[in-house]
Amino acid sequence: MRVWSTVAAVAAVVAVGAALMMGGSSGDREEIAADDVSVALDASTTTVAPTTTAPTTTVAPTTTAPPEDLLPPSGSGRRVVFSIEGQRMWWVDENETVLRTALVSGRANTPQQGTFQVYSKTLNATGLDGSRMDYFVRFTKGPNGWAIGFHDIPKVDGVPVQTPEQLGQPLSHGCIRQSTEDAQFTWEFLDVGSTVVVVA
Repeated sequence: MRVWSTVAAVAAVVAVGAALMMGGSSGDREEIAADDVSVALDASTTTVAPTTTAPTTTVAPTTTAPPEDLLPPSGSGRRVVFSIEGQRMWWVDENETVLRTALVSGRANTPQQGTFQVYSKTLNATGLDGSRMDYFVRFTKGPNGWAIGFHDIPKVDGVPVQTPEQLGQPLSHGCIRQSTEDAQFTWEFLDVGSTVVVVA
């Protein structure tokens, strides 16, 4: 009788253990969550699946140049464009890409509007007043026959006649003054025969 009770007790313990190992009743399990985030296998073990979210996309803000910086109508092809009113230059490649734009100092109503070709270049030129003008690229002449072109800010006795901050104002005698960096770029960009367009 005692043997039978012991056997029955052991059988009961084994049955309970088996039930626990099998996960118990369906009431002890959690089903897959509706958002597919986690699954609980039993009361003591939880496995968390990676959270899946839709990829976010960042839209870069569109940047537009101020109206005064935009290239005015000036034909096509590789060229330099100078605006008399805007006192600004643009360097345009053969694919119509504006490589650079900058303020410069020319003279009001000078030169005449039109399309010109570079006819000479001088690395270190001397003005009629004895000023030194580097990177001089000539493309037309004024009414008195003097050359008009691009160059850096002239220096008299080594002193610049204006500051780079004054570029954008019509301060020259007729040529187009540039910062040293822009004058160097123009020197490299334009060859004899290259196109220069002057607009209002």
